[in-house]
Amino acid sequence: MTVSRADKKLARVLRRMVQQNCALALQGDGSYAAQLDGKVCARLSAAEAKRACSSGLVDVWADQSLHANPQSETWLARFDAPVREAAFALQHRDMQCVSVIDPDGRIFSADKNMAESPLAWLRLHKGSNNAPFLSAAEYAAGERFRADYARSSLSQKLCANWEAPARSGTASGPRNPVLDAADSALAAKDRVMKAMDALGPGLNDIIFGMCIRETSLEALERARKWPRRTAKVVLKLALDRLARHYGLLR
Repeated sequence: MTVSRADKKLARVLRRMVQQNCALALQGDGSYAAQLDGKVCARLSAAEAKRACSSGLVDVWADQSLHANPQSETWLARFDAPVREAAFALQHRDMQCVSVIDPDGRIFSADKNMAESPLAWLRLHKGSNNAPFLSAAEYAAGERFRADYARSSLSQKLCANWEAPARSGTASGPRNPVLDAADSALAAKDRVMKAMDALGPGLNDIIFGMCIRETSLEALERARKWPRRTAKVVLKLALDRLARHYGLLR
């Protein structure tokens, strides 16, 4: 597949922004440039910068400077791969089978790219201090909640299995895998309910929306008629409380 000159230049600039952790500053002529050791090391024209912004490959900060984001690295991985198939594999390298809940409350299994979950994106997304928006403990708390919910969703086959041996009253007797699965699901459900109680009203629905339904921050704000970026602050507060409930923070 032929690669355009525009894409080649964009790749060079994005690679420099990612590797050197540098931003492009707005210039007097409308272009954007980054300097290293007093020399311009990367530059985009006004039109090229507009294209990069509209494609979601860079973020515009309050000072109008351009910064690389997680999509920049994903795009570069796809661009640098020798063949299209390898690019696709790199971009989708964390596929797992998970339980998913649809808007009607039905649960089903599906293959999911865990690297593209809302929490994973927020974990990679850096704030104004150039640090990840979510701490490792906050991210781990959200993933633990999601995992417990998946275990409690009864996605396993829990109907009676008349061919399986009944559980013996002795510790050394045969075990019924169906009943074991049911016990595991009930224990996970108990952990989920305790976590929801610890979060309390207002925070537990934010965690459920992000971790289970994977609702976007914008959708959460629209549903509650909150100002922009409010959900991000509330989510971080909720994940902090969840992490403390799990003992990940003191």
